[in-house]
Amino acid sequence: MFLRIIFFSTFCIFSTVAQTSFLTIPNDLKTRNKSPKDAFAVVDDENNTFAIFLDDDKTLNGYLYSEDLKPIGKFASNGLPKIYTEIIGQTLKNGQIRLFLKNANNRNFGSVLFDFEREATIETEYGFKLNDEIFLQSHSFKDKFYILTVTRRSSILNIYTFDHDGKFGKKEFDFSDKFFGDMRNDRTRLDQLLTERSQFKTEGTVVKIEESNPNNIAITSNVCKVYDRGETFILTIDEGMLYTYIFEFVVPNLTVSLKAIEKEQLPLKGILASSNSYLYEDKIFQISGLNDTLVFTVKNIETKEELKRIELSKDEEITFKNSPIIQEGTSISSDGRRELEKTAQFLRKITSEDIGVAVIKSKSGYQVTMGGNKEIQQTGGGAPMMMGGFGGGMPIGTAGAFTVSYNPVFYAFNSYKHNKSTRIECVFNDSFEHVDGIVPVNVFDKIRTYTLRNPNGKAENVFKMNDFFIYGKYNSKEDTYELFKFSE
Repeated sequence: MFLRIIFFSTFCIFSTVAQTSFLTIPNDLKTRNKSPKDAFAVVDDENNTFAIFLDDDKTLNGYLYSEDLKPIGKFASNGLPKIYTEIIGQTLKNGQIRLFLKNANNRNFGSVLFDFEREATIETEYGFKLNDEIFLQSHSFKDKFYILTVTRRSSILNIYTFDHDGKFGKKEFDFSDKFFGDMRNDRTRLDQLLTERSQFKTEGTVVKIEESNPNNIAITSNVCKVYDRGETFILTIDEGMLYTYIFEFVVPNLTVSLKAIEKEQLPLKGILASSNSYLYEDKIFQISGLNDTLVFTVKNIETKEELKRIELSKDEEITFKNSPIIQEGTSISSDGRRELEKTAQFLRKITSEDIGVAVIKSKSGYQVTMGGNKEIQQTGGGAPMMMGGFGGGMPIGTAGAFTVSYNPVFYAFNSYKHNKSTRIECVFNDSFEHVDGIVPVNVFDKIRTYTLRNPNGKAENVFKMNDFFIYGKYNSKEDTYELFKFSE
C-alpha cells in the first residue's frame, strides 16, 4: 500500500484553468469556533482510500473516504506530540495510518498510529538518536518507512528501516574505498558532498523529487537529490567536478548500486563550470555552463550512450527554445517577471546562479526547462527564507511541520516563492528533436490560476490521486473543507 502524504500553503502563477468540484467535507469534529489552521492528505493507492486531516490547533481531525467518495470513518485526536516539529513519512496497514516524525535538531524520531476503526491514536518514541550521523532524506513505500543518513567525517551511508508495527533496524553502506571528487576533483568524503554548515549546525542538503510533478528550477537546481520511485529510491550528487554520482537503493531488500556518469568538461577560463543533472525514467539530462558557453546532453543511464547533445555559445540564437528567456522572482519587478533578449544575458545569469535542468513528459515527447535559480534573502537581510527543504520545516500548530521529505508535491509549489530564476522552456519529441509550438500549460499552472481568482484560501492543500491533482481549501462561510479536481 503505497502512501503519499502532502502539506500545503499559498501559491500563485498565471495560466488557464479548468477544475471541477470533487468533495465537500463538513468541519464537524472541531472543538473550538476557529477555522482549521492547516490540512494534509494521505492517499492509499493500493486500497483506493484517502484521508483528510484538519488541524484546528487543539485537535487533529481525520476523515477517511473511499475512492468513490463514500465516508469510511472519522475521529478527532489529540494531535501530534509537541516534542516533534516535522512529519517525514508514513506507513499504512490494515486500515491504519502511521506518521513518522522528527524533532527540530534532526536527532530524535517518533511516530503516531491513527486507527480509524478504533478511533484512537498510539504514540511511539524510538530509542535512538543521530549523535554521529546527519539526516539526509526519507522514503515511504507500502508498510515500510526508511531514513537515509550519512555518518559524520566518513563516506558511510546508513538506512534505518521501520515496520508499520513499530520495529526498526539499521543497515550500513561503506563507500570509503570509492573515490569521490569535489569541485576541483580533489578526493573528498560523502558527508562533505551531502551536507552544509549553517546557523551553527551541519544539515543535509538533499531535496526529494517526484518525477510526476512539473518540478521547476528552484527545486532541480539543488545539487543533491533523492528520486522517489516506490520500490527504489535514487540519490544523486552533482557537487563534484567530473561526475554525477548515482546511488540506487532497492527496497525492501536494501541493496545499493553506484554509478558515475561523466559530466561535460568545458575549457578552463579561470573559473569552474557550473553543472547539474536531472533523472527521468532511464535517462540522465545533464547541463554544464560558463558565462559564454552551455552544453546540454541526454544519456542512457545504463549504457551511457549519448542520445542528444546541444552546444550553445553567447553569440548564437537559442533555436531550440519554445519560450522567451524568462526571469522571474519577487524582487525583479512589480509583477515579478521580465524577459531577456540575448543569449549572453541568459548564460551570464544562469551560471552566476545555481544552474539546473527539469524534465516532464509532454504530448510531443519531453518538456525540458534549462536555467538557474537564486534564493532571495528575507526583507531586511538575514538568512534565506525557509521553504521546507534540507530537513528544515515550518511550524503549523498541532500538525507540527512539513518538510520536502514528507511532501514533495507541496514543495514543487512552494519552491516558486522566495526564489529568483532565469529559464527557457524547450519541447522535444521522443527522439529529442526540437518541436516548434507553444509550451504546454501544466496542472500546477492551472491550480495557481484558480488561487489567483479565488484568493485568501485557508488551510490550502494539494495532493495527487490516480492521474489527477486535488486542491483543497477551507470555506469559512459554510464551515466546510472543499476539494477541487484538476487534470492536465
